[in-house]
Amino acid sequence: MPDRLTILKPGMQSTLESGGFRVYEDYVSTMKGDVVSRSGTTETRRLVLNETVPACSLFLKIYRYQGRNRRSFLRRDKCRLEARNYQILRGHCRVNVPDVIAHGCRRARCRLVDAFILTRGVPNAVPMSEYFTRRWQAPGPVPDDPLRKYLLTETASMLARMHSAGFFHIDLQWRNLLVSDDGSSRPSIFVIDSARGELRKWPVHQAHGRLRDLSSLFKEARFHLTRCELFRWFRQYLGVPKLSDEHKAMIRTIQQDRLLKDEGNGKATKRPDIET
Repeated sequence: MPDRLTILKPGMQSTLESGGFRVYEDYVSTMKGDVVSRSGTTETRRLVLNETVPACSLFLKIYRYQGRNRRSFLRRDKCRLEARNYQILRGHCRVNVPDVIAHGCRRARCRLVDAFILTRGVPNAVPMSEYFTRRWQAPGPVPDDPLRKYLLTETASMLARMHSAGFFHIDLQWRNLLVSDDGSSRPSIFVIDSARGELRKWPVHQAHGRLRDLSSLFKEARFHLTRCELFRWFRQYLGVPKLSDEHKAMIRTIQQDRLLKDEGNGKATKRPDIET
């Protein structure tokens, strides 16, 4: 099966070619740029192509599946899924996401060998967890800051739109929320790394996706937010003035999910969970 290379921004093709990215192999074999993250199967590089006007950062994420023949047989191409999910998030959920420049994959006899996705960097972007740590030292007194209230209201409304549209991210941790801080009182929030997300039709699947997203957010939020802020966030997400017994049961389920996951991974709890 031939390599598949898809350029979603044709206006960038000449810039990519001048930067040495002409065929599929150029993307998955490049040593250009700086490695910003690496795991067992993925590597992400930050590239700067000076011919873009204005010059901007691009992020190239590469998946490698060599040596995992069993798991790679008929496996779905995560990069293609992520490009599709960005389109859903922007078009159906009205959520900010990075621009996808290109993506591709390579298979050998139905086995996925490698794949990549190239996205445009979000200007002045900082992960939500890092943004809160820098601006509001936790734990400690919480200032009455309109910016803090805006970020909480915006993230709750954003997730409500996603779930209302039937889309579930599945890995919506604070590190996958970027705050694009241009110095204004209303910075933009971007969602990234959505390769595991999907539209879900059946109620039982939606309920599972809702739990996964809320639990992923709660994992980090509980270390930065007060009990009052967590309840206010849930009320904004649910669109209710007061939490019902059913809503409180949902919160207890999220707490239990985190307890099972975090203790199962040997992670210590830094502060008590909220009580309902």
